[in-house]
Amino acid sequence: MEPRVRYIIVGLFALLTGLAGLGFSLWIQNKGSLRGRSELIVRFESAAPGLRTGAPVTFNGVRVGEVRRLVFDKTNLNAVDAHLAIDRDAPITAAAKATLEAQGLLGAVYVSLAGGDLGQPLDLAKGVPVIVAQGATSLSQQAREALDGVKSLVADNAAPFHDIVLNAQTFAAALGRNSNRVDSILQGLDRSLGGGDKEAKPALYDLAAPVPRVDLSGMPEAALVVADPTTVASLDTQRLILKTAQGQLSPQAVQWPDTIPKLVQKRVLQSFDKAGYRFATGPNDASIPDFQLLIDISAFQIVDAQRPIAEVAFAVRILGADGKVVERSVIEGRAPAASTEPEQAVAAMNAAFASAIEALLVWFKSDLPAK
Repeated sequence: MEPRVRYIIVGLFALLTGLAGLGFSLWIQNKGSLRGRSELIVRFESAAPGLRTGAPVTFNGVRVGEVRRLVFDKTNLNAVDAHLAIDRDAPITAAAKATLEAQGLLGAVYVSLAGGDLGQPLDLAKGVPVIVAQGATSLSQQAREALDGVKSLVADNAAPFHDIVLNAQTFAAALGRNSNRVDSILQGLDRSLGGGDKEAKPALYDLAAPVPRVDLSGMPEAALVVADPTTVASLDTQRLILKTAQGQLSPQAVQWPDTIPKLVQKRVLQSFDKAGYRFATGPNDASIPDFQLLIDISAFQIVDAQRPIAEVAFAVRILGADGKVVERSVIEGRAPAASTEPEQAVAAMNAAFASAIEALLVWFKSDLPAK
């Protein structure tokens, strides 16, 4: 019997607890919060699109309550009364203006109260105060009004729009008939602004390593380093240089495989090797040389004269192991050119270079001192 009585007591306790919780919830719902509330009616004499029970109520942007219920006016089918629960300390007066607002473009609708006059307080003695809201417009109605405005704009300007389209068609047809002229105009404008076609890639020619007639195979073994040649800036290029009658150096549309100083250095080393002297190296060799050959290029061009001629000139020096100059000379080579055209000019440069290399090896054989 005791367990049954115990179960009845537990059940009654649970039932009372649930009823108490339900009562508290209803009280909270009726009161809205633990603070005191007052009731206010906002009358919408036209549509109130999107308004729902529980929607927020704001005063000057601050939330002060919510919509408790919506009641239709039985005497006016277009009117609806929104019964609001408002915080009693909210400074709402009879002159306040009420409107429907939306949170964002497609957000929830809420009642917005704003403005007023402290000299016109709400008259609570006559019952629940009523504020008549300003007319509200739904988003769909606004969209229809905007669309009607666009239609009206298009209708009022149909003739000008038609003329614009017709003129565009006429202009496009004129461009089509004169496309060649337009292209030439654009090309001329491009050239006047420094544009135009890119410069054609120059033809590539090589400077041959001549086969010398001088035999250096019987010379004493002495390590020789051919240093990087030096020259003026106008000759430090890969282009074939043409020297005009006025003395100006002009790069031509002929390109060597390397800059002139580097190319001369490579061909000098190859010429020493072909002459039988196996002890000449470039400046990257790690060993300490017995001698250094310094080359300063003073001429390496085609002279554009009545009879074009290829000129090659070096100022050469031999330094000993102590860095002092032991021998010096000027090496020159010349060869006539049939013309300044690429093929003939390159052939003349090869002939002039071969003559200079021959003179260089003869000087080296006769003037190289003993170690």
